[in-house]
Amino acid sequence: MNKTKKSILIVVVLSVIAICVGLFFWNSQRQETYAQTRERVAPVYEYSGKLTPEELKSYSEFAESMSQVDPETAKKFALPKRESLKLEAHAMSLYQNNPELFSMPPGSLSADTDVKPFQRNCGIRALIAKTKLADFPESTRSKMFQHLEALNKRLVINSVEASMLKAKEQEGTSQNYPNIVFGVEQHFGDGASQPIFQEDGSVKMPEVHKRGVINITDVYGNEYTVDLDSQEDISMTEDTNELYTEIDQLFDHLTDAEFQRLSELSKRDLDSEIDKLISSE
Repeated sequence: MNKTKKSILIVVVLSVIAICVGLFFWNSQRQETYAQTRERVAPVYEYSGKLTPEELKSYSEFAESMSQVDPETAKKFALPKRESLKLEAHAMSLYQNNPELFSMPPGSLSADTDVKPFQRNCGIRALIAKTKLADFPESTRSKMFQHLEALNKRLVINSVEASMLKAKEQEGTSQNYPNIVFGVEQHFGDGASQPIFQEDGSVKMPEVHKRGVINITDVYGNEYTVDLDSQEDISMTEDTNELYTEIDQLFDHLTDAEFQRLSELSKRDLDSEIDKLISSE
């Protein structure tokens, strides 16, 4: 071997060693981060199902302490993908089963905030995480994802329409539309009558009082307009209770045990079961 080839070989060997050493320390650091994260989130798994008042208070305090972690610091604490999905499925199931958590600690939401669509969305998100964890063929996963996403889109439309109907029925101007509505990306009101301040300092209200118009954009980019002064009725696309029941039935049926049973079926039987499940919703 000539001197040039020998030098190249030495450089290559040293580079490989450097990469291996770097990967070792990177992996060690990553495992240490995983361990710290597992320790931080472990209390979540102490809560499941319908919580007692004492458990609700305890979990709320734990969640509040976790929310105080600086976002930049939180980015450093990660979990392997499957563990992250397991955590999401468990946490979202807690909120589906315990809608009281949305209003804890007290004062976190206004008293008139409708948490029911948020609750059902958590159920859908729990099922999405469980579907990703399940040992299903890709075609079955896609079918489940499409169905769950369709449910969520219906949930968003229903929530926005319900908020529009409520705004139309209640007294108040477009400025009184609530800041927190499930599925609403942004909203603004305009056209409402405003007091007219006279030069002498007195205030005069317009002779014809206008409540104004609310322009809404949901999370899917759909746009809605509700004219609070219009006599036209707002009708719901579908019955709220029926939609909630449909989501609840799916969530209650697809337990961890059911996901395990489905994953043990042959592809043909699995497809048949999923088709029946979706068509019956």
